[in-house]
Amino acid sequence: MFIVCKIVDMKYKQPSGSQKRKKRKLDEEKRKADAGALDKFIHRQPIEEHVEEHIEEHIEEHVEEHIEEHVEEQEHIEVEEAEEQEPVKEFVDIYDPRRWEKLNSEEIKLLVQKGPKRDNSIMYGPYDKFGRRFSAALYTRTLPNLEKCDREWLVYSKELDKVFCFCCKVFRKGISKGKLDGDGYADWHHVTTRVKEHEISLDHLTNRNKWFDMRKRLNLNEIIDKVQYEQFKKERDYWKQVLLRIIAVVKFLAKHNLAFRGSNEKLYKKGNYKL
Repeated sequence: MFIVCKIVDMKYKQPSGSQKRKKRKLDEEKRKADAGALDKFIHRQPIEEHVEEHIEEHIEEHVEEHIEEHVEEQEHIEVEEAEEQEPVKEFVDIYDPRRWEKLNSEEIKLLVQKGPKRDNSIMYGPYDKFGRRFSAALYTRTLPNLEKCDREWLVYSKELDKVFCFCCKVFRKGISKGKLDGDGYADWHHVTTRVKEHEISLDHLTNRNKWFDMRKRLNLNEIIDKVQYEQFKKERDYWKQVLLRIIAVVKFLAKHNLAFRGSNEKLYKKGNYKL
């Protein structure tokens, strides 16, 4: 019986605290050693870094594609807007006789005010098939008293090799009654006679008067505008001087810590600003 109790006591005897700590330390060292042994046989790739790099590349590609699509859409919109805008107005040479019948009112006013242009360096034009050509002598008219005057209404087109009547082509009403007020005259054999007939015709005299009247009105308006501008300039300079004086008074009063009213508060009485 004693032997059995001894065996039971030996079987259920608890280890001491020191033994438990020692055993726990040995188990921990063994676990760490076993864990390190597995790493020798397994090659692990940096999954997290690879995943992050892949995600970053995917994001960059997506952003670049989105930006490119946005830029393309924006360029497409700009192109459409540019197409929807009004086309750029073509430069119009108002001194070209070929365009005189298509000028608007503002262009006609400018042309009338400036007057037709001549290329005075052209004394003669090219020969036609009959051996005749334009001569700058057509610009001069000889009166019965042998006085000479300029036919300022007569213009020669180098491009067309034709002469035109400026006032009749610009102010003509209805269809053309002759080539001088239409497509141009180029019969150099009869041009002198035709020009003389044209300049005394009723239509030409009427159109020339329209030209002179409009030019006079435009020049008069220009003079009136100039006078009005001079008046405006004088008034502007006057108020500019007034403003400078006001600023000087304000700076003076502020510097000396003075009030505008002075020592008297009654209306219309002299204040410091009237010094």
